[in-house]
Amino acid sequence: MAEDAPHGVTFHDYNRTIIGYHGTTAEIADRLVDGEAFTASSNDDDWFGSGIYFWEYAPKQAWWWSTTFKKKRHPAVVGAIIRLGHCLDLLDPVNVASLKQFHDDTLAKWRSAKVAIPKNGNQHKKLDCALFNVFYQQSDVPIETARAVYVPTESAKRAWKRSWIYEEAHIQICVRKQDNILAVWRVRKDGRYGRDRD
Repeated sequence: MAEDAPHGVTFHDYNRTIIGYHGTTAEIADRLVDGEAFTASSNDDDWFGSGIYFWEYAPKQAWWWSTTFKKKRHPAVVGAIIRLGHCLDLLDPVNVASLKQFHDDTLAKWRSAKVAIPKNGNQHKKLDCALFNVFYQQSDVPIETARAVYVPTESAKRAWKRSWIYEEAHIQICVRKQDNILAVWRVRKDGRYGRDRD
């Protein structure tokens, strides 16, 4: 079932689940598996706005983030069954076009009101974060999850010259509603269920 929301975006109530992977520490992973709630990220440069971030079907990306990018002292990864529910799906080109219009309209309002407009950097996406958070707040339909493809911008990440295949490309999920996380488990470095033996 689809519902229309402001800005021309159509939210589909996805009656399906996906598997997501979340990088963290061993201590927090154990607490999550025991049923403790996730803590939503609320940095001012989260590219997808505030929420709980997962890699869709990509455990090795979560391990890379936890070990190489964030260099956690005791890294760990949890897997989760996530119900997409009311999903802002940016793999739908109609939704991307509507989001672009929302960007233009919002920036015009901010300029008219002389609001300081945040900027995007190469790594820190402060404008994107602010826009998504405003979009989520203004939606008449509660957005439970959002979904988009992350593609690295560096040409060095291309698989070969002029290729459209990129290393580190993945689908990311931003979970906005905790109840949409249905189950959680520990994940080994090879992507299988369980924990690695030290």
